Amino acid sequence: MSKEAMKPEQLISNIKVEIESLISLYGQGSEGQTDLGIKLDSLELSSEIKEQVVGLIKQAIEESTYNLLCGLEGSASIAGTQECYEIKDESGNILSGELDSLFYEQIME
Repeated sequence: MSKEAMKPEQLISNIKVEIESLISLYGQGSEGQTDLGIKLDSLELSSEIKEQVVGLIKQAIEESTYNLLCGLEGSASIAGTQECYEIKDESGNILSGELDSLFYEQIME
């Protein structure tokens, strides 16, 4: 039985799920069993400030992911080098070409 080819929309949706999972774990503090969550707890922030910090972490992850996707798609440079890269799944199906715009539509808006 052959595996169905992943579409670019599904890859971006999967990335979105991963970001949301990380943010949830960070927000749980040490209970989320992440180094960042443990460090957040050690700061002994009020719940309001902790929520704001986790929101900033979420924004940083989203912006850096978007910038990386733009760099891979060739719409921005990565460390001063600007070219298009081709992203394929293990079956050779091309996923790149619109990942940056799909990410922006699904996550950044």
